[in-house]
Amino acid sequence: MQNSPFENLLHEVYNKFLKEKKKNKKKAPAWVKDLKKIIQDQIDNQFTFDLKKISSDLEINPSYLSREFSKYFGDLNFGDYVRKLRIEKAIFLIQNSTYSLTEIAYMTGFSDQSHFTRIFKIHTGKNPSSYRKKKQKSNSNTKSK
Repeated sequence: MQNSPFENLLHEVYNKFLKEKKKNKKKAPAWVKDLKKIIQDQIDNQFTFDLKKISSDLEINPSYLSREFSKYFGDLNFGDYVRKLRIEKAIFLIQNSTYSLTEIAYMTGFSDQSHFTRIFKIHTGKNPSSYRKKKQKSNSNTKSK
């Protein structure tokens, strides 16, 4: 079955669009890789994030960094990205440790367990205790088979 001339033209235009999109896709600047390392170090160590200090360390204007951040970090602003990483670390700790939820809240940089619970629920749809119970239940079902 042959395509109509219109379909062929549409297909050609679409392919040109895809090629242009690939060509115009920006390569991330060097500071993006450095910033990811800084953020990860902070997540792993002390959870103090000062955008002005980070931008100074990277020798980038803070306004520029703030404005450009979401282009290279999954359409998230700086604060949302950091919260996402904290929740990912909390999920790892819930799944792979016996720490209490209060300990996990503090270990992931939340000021208290209620703040941790609220942010966790926003990101996962469940509160941390329900998440832990479900994980424990799925582990026990796996082990008993």
